[in-house]
Amino acid sequence: MPDPAAETIPADEAVLIARLVEQNLALLNERERPVRRGQHAKHHGCVLADFVVEPDLPAELRHGLFAEARTYKALIRFSNGEQRDDRKGDAHGMAIKLFDVAGDKLLEPSDTHDFILLDQPLFFIRDVADYVGLFDALLKAKASVVPKLMFFAPRFAIELGLVYFSFLRSRPTELEILKRTVSSKPQTPLATTFHSTTPYRLGPHAARWSAVPDLGKLPKFTAVNSPDKLRHALAMQLGGAEASFDFMAQLQTDPATMPIEDPTQPWDAAKSPPRKLATLRLPVQRPDTQELMAFCEHLSFNPWRCLAEHRPIGGINRARRQVYAAVSRRRHELNGVPQREPALAEFLALHA
Repeated sequence: MPDPAAETIPADEAVLIARLVEQNLALLNERERPVRRGQHAKHHGCVLADFVVEPDLPAELRHGLFAEARTYKALIRFSNGEQRDDRKGDAHGMAIKLFDVAGDKLLEPSDTHDFILLDQPLFFIRDVADYVGLFDALLKAKASVVPKLMFFAPRFAIELGLVYFSFLRSRPTELEILKRTVSSKPQTPLATTFHSTTPYRLGPHAARWSAVPDLGKLPKFTAVNSPDKLRHALAMQLGGAEASFDFMAQLQTDPATMPIEDPTQPWDAAKSPPRKLATLRLPVQRPDTQELMAFCEHLSFNPWRCLAEHRPIGGINRARRQVYAAVSRRRHELNGVPQREPALAEFLALHA
């Protein structure tokens, strides 16, 4: 039987990924201290959670983390993609780090396991070749004299306009997804559905992850008109009540219409409804103390820090393995901070 999660790797992909690593390192602002992440630099809190695997899952879902009912302690980092002002449209991330996960990981030896999710169901780049093309356009836009001359307009908007004319204009599907991605304006991370956008293995299956908030249990709050409104929302809501997300998997059932190598294509939920694997429970807490925010600043997340049963698949994920590792390594070097996985005890001590 053919492997439903089989990948198709272009002959020149290794060269393209090496170029993508160079591009991402070039985009780091090495003059800033601390040097921030190349993407998703601003976070809103360092949240403690329980990742509770569902009991009595059907056999086809019981793989890796989900092989048996158990609870993992977890850390969640909610973030912006680019903006420092939460009131502006942007992509938003949910990075989950599970602790005390036994077994060999694909990235390096550790007892942690990462999931990286975005508040959009689709990724805005089709493959590694187009990813390189996008970053070439972005680097040229940042080097252009135009943003310097147009001092009266936001630099990010000007650079995005230059990228549109040089790259995105001929790619309407990617442009539409990108427009939706950078225009999201949530009032709170706790009411947002997050998606993996790219596929992963669930044992022998290919699947896309999602985290869906339980809106019925969502704590009420009063929005604050502030550049840090998402941090304030998170602190206000979790300061008074618990919140939760359902962690879901949508299995690939038709390789032709649910491709592995093109994350710009939606997977039809009518053909394969998402199925619940676990609950993320966020207890009452203060997630944005100075100590916790500093702790989250120096963490690294990589979708390849995972069990083999949940291996990332597809070209975008193959690129992420090297890009994320290289950028994290360089950022930690410049900041003079050792690159290491956190221990659960030190994270819990900060929440005590």
